[in-house]
Amino acid sequence: MVADPNKWFLNFLPDGEGRPWGDDTHMAKRMGNFKPWDENCQVIPLIGGYEAMSAMRESLEAAIAEAKNGKKGHVYIADWRLNPLRDLSEDNPWNMQNRPWNELDSAKRDQTALGLILRLMQAGIRVRILLWMPMTASIIAGHGPHMSDHVYIADVVDKECKRLSRNDPSANDRGIVALDMRVASPITSTHHQKMMVIRVGDVNVAYCGGVDLAFTRRDAPDATHSYVYDPNATLDDLLVLMESNSPQFLGGDWQSGKNIPKVIDVKDRTHRWPKSPDTIYDALRDVSMPSLSEPDLPKEVYGEDHQIWHDQHLGLQGPIVKTLEEQFCERWQDAGNVYESGFWGSLHNKNNQVIFSSKTAIKDGEILRLDEPEEVDLKPGGSSLVQMWRTIPVRSERKKPPFMRGEFTAMAGIANACSAAEELIWIFDQYFFSRPLARLLNHLIRSDMEKKLCVILVLPPYADDHPHEEHHARKLALNDLTADLGIGFGEFERVGVYNLWHPSRIPGGIYAHAKVQLYDRSLFVCGSANLNRRSFTCDTELDCAVLDEDLVLKHYRRLWRVLFPDVAWPGEINFSDPNGGWGMQFFDAFEKAVKDQNSYLIPDPWWNADKQIRPIIADGKTRAAIDIRPPRLPANPAETRKNPTYWTGVAREQDYEEDYLEGARGALNNPKLEKEDIWSLGKKNVAKMEDSLFEPSSLNTKIESEICPKSSNVSGDPEAPGRLDEIVFLIEKCGHGDKWPWRVP
Repeated sequence: MVADPNKWFLNFLPDGEGRPWGDDTHMAKRMGNFKPWDENCQVIPLIGGYEAMSAMRESLEAAIAEAKNGKKGHVYIADWRLNPLRDLSEDNPWNMQNRPWNELDSAKRDQTALGLILRLMQAGIRVRILLWMPMTASIIAGHGPHMSDHVYIADVVDKECKRLSRNDPSANDRGIVALDMRVASPITSTHHQKMMVIRVGDVNVAYCGGVDLAFTRRDAPDATHSYVYDPNATLDDLLVLMESNSPQFLGGDWQSGKNIPKVIDVKDRTHRWPKSPDTIYDALRDVSMPSLSEPDLPKEVYGEDHQIWHDQHLGLQGPIVKTLEEQFCERWQDAGNVYESGFWGSLHNKNNQVIFSSKTAIKDGEILRLDEPEEVDLKPGGSSLVQMWRTIPVRSERKKPPFMRGEFTAMAGIANACSAAEELIWIFDQYFFSRPLARLLNHLIRSDMEKKLCVILVLPPYADDHPHEEHHARKLALNDLTADLGIGFGEFERVGVYNLWHPSRIPGGIYAHAKVQLYDRSLFVCGSANLNRRSFTCDTELDCAVLDEDLVLKHYRRLWRVLFPDVAWPGEINFSDPNGGWGMQFFDAFEKAVKDQNSYLIPDPWWNADKQIRPIIADGKTRAAIDIRPPRLPANPAETRKNPTYWTGVAREQDYEEDYLEGARGALNNPKLEKEDIWSLGKKNVAKMEDSLFEPSSLNTKIESEICPKSSNVSGDPEAPGRLDEIVFLIEKCGHGDKWPWRVP
């Protein structure tokens, strides 16, 4: 059953030009002839890296089989991170025994990420890969191995093309890698989309979501967690399987923590991993080894090995496949300084460049267009409507379409969906930092006269990187979300905020990386965009919004089983009640289920910080000494159901001295007290990252504090400075002629 797409989806703006989609894009060109969404699609939500990577692996294997039967085609991949030795295999001993491979192992089929790329090319399939290329300066931030892996993949693909073209000159462009630095800010912006399109013979499928083909992401079965993914399973099959006995948090990823694979340089100068006899590895000769990747997650919270990483992803069939292929082609063609491989070194210090692994991608200094995507048939029985949302930041270097004014449909779509929801907004997010979004949610809850709308957030218990800054940003957003909604000790009116936490592992952290929202029982949004400023305005992002009431309710049930394996689904709730109120019933059942001893959630303790302010005399002046006591995580599973006041595990630093400046002024009765007059006790003095680096924007940041100066003449202006719906209004509806003042840094 499909809800009203005109309520839940974005529509073209009345002044033409295809906005809010980017100028001269395929989506913008639909205006006047086609709807800005795709109908008759089939969507399979994939929960966890095991399901997602298994599905992608099986589709790639199916494409290889088609190609070997003479049906050629292409595979397009875009990733923020692609580790060449990411193992996707199912039936090799190192996966099922949950142990690393060794030199005595051999592969039935090479299903590492790089092995699959080589096999695709050798089967005759054209492969195009878009990878973010960190700048050389990013090595300081820990991106050296990231850069090294992507250069390594580009070099191997280039050498494989040269090998293939010795016997077949037409194979000289069989594979091309684009190392992409066409970003809004060269130091801190990234290309963050995670997508794959496979068009080979009868295989026409796309993938979109939060899963990179990278280490740590694949929580997979082991001897105590039996689960074999069935590539032919329908959503109904997956629901039945999960509600019977199949676990969804599995044994962790053996390619994580201290077990991230090391590349061994052996005598033949190839790079050692278990290889398959049907694959040619000559392209590995004389290619420098990539650097050893560092662990993604802190061991104090997530363990030293077999770390668990929660993600969600989508398998998509039907017309949306063509739409996602079109968006890849537009990214490939984006304006920038174009270079051929081999121009490494100093180029990494420059902005607005893309380096291709082969000169066959370029002609006369211009990027050659990829083939125009072919139509994809409607999927028989496909019940889902799907709309593509993106972030394509503004870049002053763009002198021609597409994306002359950027595209911000991810932010616009989320603001619209929040405003459309009446019962429940359920969010999974890695970085819930957006104060404008938090203010919008707070406004919607407080202005709901029927007191029906509820909000549930599922977040990671601890940051993956820059913990002080990340925890601080989360605290500010959660404070905005819950402002004036407190009803008790850590309880808030119709808002629940939780962390993923394993009930029996020590340490018990599960990293929530998913970027997902469910709105009422109508809309499911899954993609790469986090709920923060950089994802809304600065990094390249890609979401798919799925409108399908049957799918959404089944996904609710699957997620319930993941989080609460021993708590029955609240079947007494009537999700179709025309009078509404089911959102509050679900919220109450959810809160109760969190308290079960085998629940995979704990309350987020952000609100449980404490402080002590007292005067001290220093340098002949009265100053404020502040003892900041951050909230803590549980030390062991037995504590997870206790009052968070008594948790004694890892401290989650989340405060800066200036957060308490007003409190210090009051405590010392000195309104002239300044930041330099505050002395912090009981914690290290951590340097704070500049906001423009931590949360960059390709837009004028005044947009977060302004309203349209002509709001009285412009209908629909929320006139709510700093709220997400106002920011969307300013971007798209507040301008005159060719002047759009907020579409500049």
